[in-house]
Amino acid sequence: MRIPTRAIVAAMAALLALSTVNAAGTPVIADADPALAALTQVVPEIVEEAKTTPPTEIPEGDVQRPFAIATDPDRTLVATVSESDIGIGMPDAAGNGNQPLPGLVTYTAKQPSVAYAHQRTGQIARALTIIKDSSAPTEYRFPISAPEGSMLEVEDDDGTVLIYNNDIYLGEIDLPWAKDANGNAVPTSYRVEGMTLIQTVNHAGAAYPVVADPALKLQCEWWKAMCRLIFSKKLTKKIYNAWFVAGVAGAIEAMKYACDKLKGKAKLICKIAYTAGGASAVYKVREAANKNQCFAVRFQAPGIVWYEVRKKSCQSK
Repeated sequence: MRIPTRAIVAAMAALLALSTVNAAGTPVIADADPALAALTQVVPEIVEEAKTTPPTEIPEGDVQRPFAIATDPDRTLVATVSESDIGIGMPDAAGNGNQPLPGLVTYTAKQPSVAYAHQRTGQIARALTIIKDSSAPTEYRFPISAPEGSMLEVEDDDGTVLIYNNDIYLGEIDLPWAKDANGNAVPTSYRVEGMTLIQTVNHAGAAYPVVADPALKLQCEWWKAMCRLIFSKKLTKKIYNAWFVAGVAGAIEAMKYACDKLKGKAKLICKIAYTAGGASAVYKVREAANKNQCFAVRFQAPGIVWYEVRKKSCQSK
């Protein structure tokens, strides 16, 4: 029996749509990993990203743990930023993960109508939630690990979650999103309880599967040759008050005290502010405090530094 050419082409196209390439360069059928199949259907751009091996060195210049560590039973994806570990965990995943692509680890869940995945690039660390049907929960909890003295705060403007440590910006969870199988946005939001990120996904009436994505963004955008160090409102006001009492010298001493708590490149950039910046930096601190906003130091390679008043990524406390 002769098979029409059109039928052969259609069959090959269907096979390619269900296939990708694993770390060894061999085809992987998406149906062999239901979580990968769902991601391929809803967020093919993320699957495409995951075909590339994540770099060991993150943009700020620190070293990440090998991505395979995410398949361990603790199910926490960790990146090291300014010599500080930041992680996003998946306590509701079940058992070890499967790594169908170099940059993707998938997990089954304790709840059968849900699956999870970790994706990592040099810029972000994602915790993907895959909602299979209407019986799935609407709330998902992700513990955020960070150095002692860290806190989470949801920004009022767009729902971004800020990670601050000792009144200095460390990183953030990008604004929440969720998408269904038809490409439609699904209502979603964040709230925090201590160091736990909680994502609510109101998926009733959506076309399944639905994918939601808390994405941890790193502190410094070195892939854009730029890094921004942001002081909280509290710290900004503390330096301002030191200026009010003891002038520029007092403000610089307060800034130095805050900078000494930092590590790595963040500490170096902070030091530039009070040594090279001096009165210019203090002037911006005063402006930020008067506007009830945050003072920030922006470092642009190859060594250009300037000072900003920041409303975005500005901790309210």
